[in-house]
Amino acid sequence: MSCEEFRRILERLDELEILLNTVLEELREIKRGKPKPEGETKSFIEVLRERKFIPLSEVKSRQALRQAMERGLVLVLHDEGANREVVVLKEAARKLLDRLPMSVKDAEKLNERDYELLQILNRLGYVLLKSGQYIKTELAEEFYI
Repeated sequence: MSCEEFRRILERLDELEILLNTVLEELREIKRGKPKPEGETKSFIEVLRERKFIPLSEVKSRQALRQAMERGLVLVLHDEGANREVVVLKEAARKLLDRLPMSVKDAEKLNERDYELLQILNRLGYVLLKSGQYIKTELAEEFYI
């Protein structure tokens, strides 16, 4: 088994633990008489997998966020250019960063969420636009830890 496969297995175990803790938290709320609104069936990590990043204000479970941060699955980034804080799934950022260097034309062909994530990373210095190419900086190594 390679290191990458082992790392993915550990990440998946962490995700399962977070999911289990979220379910337990929801069960406690149900016991207290606080029914969960309909349409809220996806776990924190599942939502991030679909959306790649979400505003910090949309995080429903601070415990799930804390656990995901402790396990190195997510980062909270303060995007001063847009005056907001976002929770970014490291896996999604790594996939985007692995595609760099990328020309501006190719970047414009990205789907909306990937392009927006690229712009956030650019504003925060993880990615630079140099000579018509987006390139990752040394700061981007934070997503590989």
